[in-house]
Amino acid sequence: MKKSKIFIGMLLCLCLCGCTKKADKDRDKKEGYEFKYKSGYYTSEINDNNDAIYVIYSHDGIGDDVEWGGDDKEIIPNKYAIDNDVQQRVWDTSLDENNKPLRFIKNITELDKFNVDIYDIRTGEKLKTIDVKSIFDKDDNIKPDRPYTALTLEYDGKPYIKVRSEKTSEDIENGYKDKLKSVFINIEDETYFEDWARDVSDRQSKGEKIAVVNKRDIFNEILLKQNSLYSYITVSSFSNWEGFMDVYIYDIGRIPKESKRLYGLFPHLRENLDKLIAKGERAKVTFMLPDSISDKELADMFFENDEDISFDGVIVDGIHSVDGLPHKINNFDDFKKYIEPEDMERSRYNPIPDNR
Repeated sequence: MKKSKIFIGMLLCLCLCGCTKKADKDRDKKEGYEFKYKSGYYTSEINDNNDAIYVIYSHDGIGDDVEWGGDDKEIIPNKYAIDNDVQQRVWDTSLDENNKPLRFIKNITELDKFNVDIYDIRTGEKLKTIDVKSIFDKDDNIKPDRPYTALTLEYDGKPYIKVRSEKTSEDIENGYKDKLKSVFINIEDETYFEDWARDVSDRQSKGEKIAVVNKRDIFNEILLKQNSLYSYITVSSFSNWEGFMDVYIYDIGRIPKESKRLYGLFPHLRENLDKLIAKGERAKVTFMLPDSISDKELADMFFENDEDISFDGVIVDGIHSVDGLPHKINNFDDFKKYIEPEDMERSRYNPIPDNR
């Protein structure tokens, strides 16, 4: 009888342990999730005048979302391109590290891996890997807070990456619940500091505000909606970096095979694209071009034959027009005539000089 009681007790313990483990798994499945991200850096090229760049991000083995890959927040013009490689688990809890209730929901993040590969943007050579996870692991004063990716910036004339860090309970009590905190890591010597992201941004020189006709409105909101053949291009008026504007292309097979302006600027681009296409790989290309480039020059660069761009039926609607009335568009000059200019802040980051 005594042995039976012991046996039954052991069974109960095993069942309870099993239930607890199952409950933990269910909790993780319900409240937590695994996050993976890789930029997929493939290659890059910079022109002779140092005022035009492209970076290709391959999607091979990354995922099905064709918009994955880097943008100008993973580029430092004239110097570096970065490749994020992140794997982490995130869940919410209302208990602190001592299992005491908190008055706010605290995001807890466990990093399995957070590497940032640094590439020479001119040669494509991998220069180093910054182990961001190791930086957090070795410093008890900083903790990660859903650091989806590292982003590039220029601060005090030096190249940095920034990663979100966790606010303390004291920060929350002091009213900083919605303020973004980050760890700023110097790319070259890997020294770092923690600060409020907005405060660091405000210490930079303010970007000048100017009234311009938004290139995105011209191309993506108006012209390319009438010419869906070219809808794979996304155009912006400015970049995060001074002197540049951005063009993103998500379907490399539709980049013109012959374009004197494009391949005169980037002699190795066609060869790099053909290698990817031959292997059946998808990729995204981020172009950073001089912000002085005209709309006509952009069309000459990215459209197989700019005469194929039709202005038939192209109208600036009342929302975008200077007088609230629709206007027929016959050429690129008409956009500047009829679209209401916007007050846009120019980029606040300065390119890092390449002194080689």
